[in-house]
Amino acid sequence: MNHNADLLLGALVADAACLGLHWIYNVERVAEVTARQNGQCAFTPVEARNFEGVKTFAHKDRENGMFTQIGEVLHLAIKSMNANGGTFDVPAYQSAFTAFFGAGGPFVGFMDRPTQGALANIAADVNPSGIDDNQTPALARLPAILVGYQGQGQLPDMIKTAMEVTNINDEATAFSNVFADLATRVMNGEALDDALVAAANGADDIAKADLLNALNTTEDDTVVFAGLNGLMGRACYLSAASPVVFHILARSSSYQEAIERNILAAGDTAGRAIMLGAIMGRIHGVATPTGVPLSWVLKLKEGAAVLQDCETLAALSAK
Repeated sequence: MNHNADLLLGALVADAACLGLHWIYNVERVAEVTARQNGQCAFTPVEARNFEGVKTFAHKDRENGMFTQIGEVLHLAIKSMNANGGTFDVPAYQSAFTAFFGAGGPFVGFMDRPTQGALANIAADVNPSGIDDNQTPALARLPAILVGYQGQGQLPDMIKTAMEVTNINDEATAFSNVFADLATRVMNGEALDDALVAAANGADDIAKADLLNALNTTEDDTVVFAGLNGLMGRACYLSAASPVVFHILARSSSYQEAIERNILAAGDTAGRAIMLGAIMGRIHGVATPTGVPLSWVLKLKEGAAVLQDCETLAALSAK
């Protein structure tokens, strides 16, 4: 496979792996379910019993192997770019976004506030169509943009343009730039440890201290690290999620270890999974000893079509 296809597939598989335990903030519950499954937390079946006493069973209408809404946003971006010769065309994407998530569309399940706000703004012909929100779905389209515009001068503008379809927020912009920097360094062959330090040091003041702390802390257990600030450490806000992603990346020797660390840390696992899975997929590949397990790819709904979509965009970007 093309290395950029590995990046895209890594992001999507990571998202789907989180579905069954996404938004359970109780780490003890996640650990109990994992123990019941002989230590397997990835691709936990979507079952109501796992969410007893949990505030929200958001994905009750989804099935194992499907993406969360965040993964669907990325997959939709990949398909839209494929249909437009590898470019991100805002009106075309907005049309596809409305057709998929809007009334009468095929998506069934939880939709977050930025998606609902974007749908309303697209209908009202408001551009950019995003709303003020600083949560992890702001990065959902980023892997597709990084692949489609790698090495091109318009990359920074396209990152912002794609994000603002749903999210317009200074903090979201700051963390989007951090992960774009990190991923670009990795895509250019820089060692992950060096890329993490450089990306953290290059971050705006809003992010720098927390990202460096994630790299330098003596606490190696991500479950503990994510809980140092209580539930906020597991929350959907990019300021909370991003240090957890950096902590995992700095301490994982394989794709599977990274995704399992993420799920066991609980909370907004799918929100953290997109860039985590993208970077680890790009580094470790697919169906390699340390890469995306082939058995996980086979768990995806319509996995063959998803794989083809990733390979198509990677090929278009290589031209």
